[in-house]
Amino acid sequence: MVGPDGKWGVWPLEGSAIQPIPGLDSSYYFAGWSPDGSSVYAASAKGNQRTAKVFKVNTVTGKMEPWKTFGEGAAGVSSVGAPRFSTDTTAYAYIYVRVLSQAYVVTGLK
Repeated sequence: MVGPDGKWGVWPLEGSAIQPIPGLDSSYYFAGWSPDGSSVYAASAKGNQRTAKVFKVNTVTGKMEPWKTFGEGAAGVSSVGAPRFSTDTTAYAYIYVRVLSQAYVVTGLK
């Protein structure tokens, strides 16, 4: 959840106040929870959007580790959407937009 300060946090079920995740601000979007519940997967909303860089972020310490990059190396990719994970993170799906074009050379046209 995003708090009033624009930073991501965890809102405990016990009803206490939101607990901010250090270093995780609105330049990231939430992609899912780790199976053990101690970390979240967050994707960077920065950059060229031709790739989606996903980080595993510890909710208490804010330690951010690169996890996967989606859309890297694919020709014609203009944007990559946020991945969605299965509960155990062994499967995921994401979308991307790919623009493929053809160029023709015409000679002798009158």
